[in-house]
Amino acid sequence: MKYFLKIVAVIIVITYSLRLVNAQSDLLVFGGLAIIGGAVYLLATDLNQFFSSFKSKIQ
Repeated sequence: MKYFLKIVAVIIVITYSLRLVNAQSDLLVFGGLAIIGGAVYLLATDLNQFFSSFKSKIQ
């Protein structure tokens, strides 16, 4: 359950960051891209942990 909540949180963060990417200021654009990059990294690590735990439960 906690993995799903983290995935939902990452989707919300990416959605908010897309508003920053559409901003006029370069600093906000790069900040939004940095947040999106960090969120995608966290999503990838959480999915990796989820599939590892799922795989260990199957075996």
